[in-house]
Amino acid sequence: MTYSICTTNGTQHGIAIATKALSVGSSAPQLSRHGGLCSQSITNVPLGVRAARLVDGGAGVDAAVSTLLARDGDASLRQIHGVDQWGNSIVHSGEDCVDWFGHIEKKNYTIAGNMLEGKHVIEVMADTFEDTKDMSMGDRLINTLLAGENAGGDKRDENAQSAAIKIYDPDNPAIHHDIRVDDHEDPVNELSRIFNIGKEQNKDWKEKFPKSKLQRLP
Repeated sequence: MTYSICTTNGTQHGIAIATKALSVGSSAPQLSRHGGLCSQSITNVPLGVRAARLVDGGAGVDAAVSTLLARDGDASLRQIHGVDQWGNSIVHSGEDCVDWFGHIEKKNYTIAGNMLEGKHVIEVMADTFEDTKDMSMGDRLINTLLAGENAGGDKRDENAQSAAIKIYDPDNPAIHHDIRVDDHEDPVNELSRIFNIGKEQNKDWKEKFPKSKLQRLP
């Protein structure tokens, strides 16, 4: 069971994901300086890594993923989605993913899930993301993930096991922009708790050091 969101505003790119598996942050979300994508269901880690590298090199996320999926003999088991800074997006839910599975593709964000209680899980996530436009990207991602959890998540009535959030922000390499909860009874709420601690600590850091002295990412 997995549900996730990938988004971009043209400068920042973010991913949030939760799953009933160990250490999802180490394998499924792949972040590039030009966009982000998630490889889930039966995760093909090399495909995700290679796709992110192609996007780093200037390829659209749709072209990168489609090219690699065409060479994958198990594409019907994969669920992959993502966005890039040029307005491209990709959604792929292979026909052999575990029901309920599906995706939503909108301007600047994609949402996908499998082995879910129903379509309403990702619909609630999309509604939450749309309703939080005044929040920071990180807060929007956390709230969207919480919405998926509260909407039912896993069709087996089980909690997720791990969760993660990743954000590329060239102007603010904040500690709360890359957080993993690798094994927990309630990983989504634990991720939210750690995220909020990191956000407060980052405020203190920015007060001590002017923005001009913060390391700018390439």
